[in-house]
Amino acid sequence: MFISNSFGLTVKAKNFLSINTPKDLSKLDIIQDNSILILGACTNVILNKDLTKTIVQVNFKDIKIYEDYLSVGGGLNWADLIEYCLNNSLYGLENLTHIPGSVGAAPVQNIGAYGVEVSSFIHSVECFNLLSQQQETIERDQCRFEYRNSIFKSKNYIILKVNFIFSKTFEPDLSYPALANYLKHNSIDAKSLTPKLLSESIKNLRNSRLPDPNLDPNVGSIFKNPLVKTNDFDRNFLIGHRWEQGNGVTKLSAARLIELIKPELSIPETLRIYEHHSLVLINNGEATFNDVKNLLDQIGVKIFNKFNIELEIEPEIISS
Repeated sequence: MFISNSFGLTVKAKNFLSINTPKDLSKLDIIQDNSILILGACTNVILNKDLTKTIVQVNFKDIKIYEDYLSVGGGLNWADLIEYCLNNSLYGLENLTHIPGSVGAAPVQNIGAYGVEVSSFIHSVECFNLLSQQQETIERDQCRFEYRNSIFKSKNYIILKVNFIFSKTFEPDLSYPALANYLKHNSIDAKSLTPKLLSESIKNLRNSRLPDPNLDPNVGSIFKNPLVKTNDFDRNFLIGHRWEQGNGVTKLSAARLIELIKPELSIPETLRIYEHHSLVLINNGEATFNDVKNLLDQIGVKIFNKFNIELEIEPEIISS
């Protein structure tokens, strides 16, 4: 069967298993762990054309309210959770509006945007452990959340449900410069800001910077912003495109680094770097897995050779 993906690559899978009920998990017994590939909405992956592994997709989409947390099925579209929160006075996720993908994918790379990370609101994650072949609940402090990283990148877990704890009062995080500038430019007073208005502002801001995958196939940011030791670089290096993180660590703009070496790149006609954001790579049509992989490798090598900075690819690269 063909696997739909937001980068628009032609991808075929040999086997596919949909987890619709807990009973479906028993079907995993006959599949070797190293032959399983867990996929969600395929919005943050670069896939090769022929996948030999069994594709596993979770389709739990229920939302249940408990005394201490909100339990959400891993197969629910992230946008649906945002809408549910806005309609039910559950605060905190507004800055994560308009991020593509499923709820189950959110903890894997600890999605974040405009100064907010999803890990701040996760109570626990309910999973199927592929090593023990048992269901288990992993508490937040066991998830090893970091910048775009978590324990779930080990591929040993199938995320079934994510349990959230939300704020009871609306206390928006407006610290991110691009967001603050947007609100100021559009004469939106922070004191009169509502959750729905903030969510709509984030959506508009993202749309102004990032292309719609349905029109221009892409997976969002293609590289992570690198974290470097502050003292390893001159204070004026990438000025205006760097953010001090404290403890001697500085975050650098991967987009700006790409802009600086872009004239040196050999880019195939099937691909292009987005005109309004250099972190976004677009499939012009008929791009192949090798086209993408070779260009990403080329970017990484040139930036390392020129600046001694190692970039990490953000979407998952799956070759088989």
